Amino acid sequence: MIKKMSKWTMQVVALTTMGLLCLLAGCGSSSKYDEFFPTRIVSIGDFLSYQGTPVNAFNDKLTVNDMTVNNWVTQLATSYNIAFDPSSTAFATPKATVADLPKQLSGFVPKPGDMLVINAGMNDILNHTQAVLNKTETPDQAVSLLGALGTAYQLFARDQLKNFSHILILNAYDLKGSPFAQKNAARFAAAWPNYAGGLSQFIQDETRNFNNKIISNAGTYVSGQGVRLFDAEVLYLSADFQGYGITTAGLTLAACPVVMAGINCTAKSADPNYNTYLYADDINVTPVAQRLLGAYTYTFLRSAKGW
Repeated sequence: MIKKMSKWTMQVVALTTMGLLCLLAGCGSSSKYDEFFPTRIVSIGDFLSYQGTPVNAFNDKLTVNDMTVNNWVTQLATSYNIAFDPSSTAFATPKATVADLPKQLSGFVPKPGDMLVINAGMNDILNHTQAVLNKTETPDQAVSLLGALGTAYQLFARDQLKNFSHILILNAYDLKGSPFAQKNAARFAAAWPNYAGGLSQFIQDETRNFNNKIISNAGTYVSGQGVRLFDAEVLYLSADFQGYGITTAGLTLAACPVVMAGINCTAKSADPNYNTYLYADDINVTPVAQRLLGAYTYTFLRSAKGW
């Protein structure tokens, strides 16, 4: 029996079609020759890329676990028509920081056709934010340290060119409007009353300094290979969320307000309208936001700025 395409599926098809039409029309700064199509995706990073555990049939991702394509890496693989196997090529862990990335690839042997995808920095931002809330760091110290971590992240990605010819990295998305920021705003204001803009501005300052340090070398690699940076921060700050069903109220609320995203955050435990939310819990994003990220990274890589 043939099923009708869902609204999301039709949007992804339309998005992908526009990207392909742009390629055919020669959009962008240059044409692409011998375009790279990965045969396998290798994923490392933190909670954004975490695929869950085999014991739960990978239905404990850090989002609303609703039996859909609900992670950006899975969406990217689906767009490439790759059979993504999280048990063999997915190494992201929920609490991972930039410093944890090397050990996620320890012992892994790449194959020709692999594409390495990396996200990092989210836990570093959260950890330093917590340190500032606890007054064990000043805001200025935290912002400066995040800049150094952004540089370390960029250098790590470049170093992996000795093992992978094609690497996609994501920067950090901005949690300034998240439920986490709202819940901790008063505490930050009490601890640092002279910080203009409060916690929301501080989180943005941390994120921006981290992300600015990643930009070095972006777009200067030889055509058809190298590191490509996708701007998740800009996507989540500027996307037409209403066009994807996310409401204005859903931009700042959690779909699973009682539990953290994971095995207990499901279509049954979440708000019935969870597809209208950006956040699954205080920091993790919903399936619709995950798919949006995966679809846009695919279109980016298929454009003249990709491979």
